[in-house]
Amino acid sequence: MNGLTNYITEQPWEEIITAWYVLVDDEYQRWLARRGGRLRSSGPEPSFSDSEVITVSLIIETFFRGHEEVGYAFVSQYLAAMFPRLLDLDRFNVRRRALVGVMEAIRRGLRDQKVDRADPVRLVDSAPVTVVTYPRGSRCRSVMGSEYFGVVTSKKEKVFGFRLHATTTVEQMIDEWVLAPASIPDPDVLDELVLDSRDLVLVGDKIYNDAELEQRLWRKRRILLLPLRKNNQQKQWPDGIQALLGRIRHRIETVFSTLTTVFNVERPRGRSLAGYVVRVTTCILAHTLCFFMA
Repeated sequence: MNGLTNYITEQPWEEIITAWYVLVDDEYQRWLARRGGRLRSSGPEPSFSDSEVITVSLIIETFFRGHEEVGYAFVSQYLAAMFPRLLDLDRFNVRRRALVGVMEAIRRGLRDQKVDRADPVRLVDSAPVTVVTYPRGSRCRSVMGSEYFGVVTSKKEKVFGFRLHATTTVEQMIDEWVLAPASIPDPDVLDELVLDSRDLVLVGDKIYNDAELEQRLWRKRRILLLPLRKNNQQKQWPDGIQALLGRIRHRIETVFSTLTTVFNVERPRGRSLAGYVVRVTTCILAHTLCFFMA
């Protein structure tokens, strides 16, 4: 993924923002055309367009790591010529949350322009999305429930929040994703993650070793699950296959590393469940746009 996000620091912001707007609005118009040409059933179209709302969301998550007040103040002061009809922050947030499904539809449309559907190989993994520190979880009011208390075994630490589950192509573009409470094991989310998929070869970590899961995915969706085998398992891959799967699977770890270091998806700055979802959605859209900008 070397160079995929370099454009963020190398190109002028005005050029990046203009390109984002064009890509988002073009796909938005195609999506509208497919559903009949109009998002709202009545009333005039808003003066501050949906594509502008999404573009400003991308600015906040990409350039300001989700610091909404700081990012919005910057747009108001320095980018007023690009967004002359900018809303106040409260109305912007209402619009942004209402457009979360549209953002995901745009991401899927952009994804489909790049993904080779003839390539059946997908990589699967997950990463923690922290809401608050583990000891403060019981006092959190943004999201509440024991299901949000989880453990990150790879880091030997506890987390309160979510896990972002995703499949990616070998070229490291996110295909499908699900945000689930942190306590739910990765194998239990896999059925939901691949709900709209068929005829895939899915390469995963050792946590996905589950004979019943492998059989069910193959029987229902013709998905061949190839998890790395644990050292103590009786059933092992032939010589060289384990190493090959490990090298391929490492590429999805790079995807999550980029989402964390560039887009701060591991610690989104939400104040409610809807706020966390829309921020993660924006980050994943921003990651997809990198494939058009790099």
